Amino acid sequence: MIVNSFFDRQGTQQFHPPHPLRGYLAQINEWARGTIQWHVTRIGGEDHIPIFQAYPVWGNELLDRFTAIGPSKKAAMEEAARLMALSGHC
Repeated sequence: MIVNSFFDRQGTQQFHPPHPLRGYLAQINEWARGTIQWHVTRIGGEDHIPIFQAYPVWGNELLDRFTAIGPSKKAAMEEAARLMALSGHC
């Protein structure tokens, strides 16, 4: 079966509940083995309280369905990874 889109995938990966040392971001990056890139942009906030937006890119496919916002780049990426991990497509 040829998969043309990430959303055509039948997910088989079981992700573990996140904990401080190993969240969804680490698990997604490990599962993807270099096929996931992260697009992270500062979208607002004051200098002392910035707001970042993140979404994954799988190959050449923008997975903006998993766009997330957070107070840091890592927090935004972690939330986007959580959405992706729980999507059933990994």
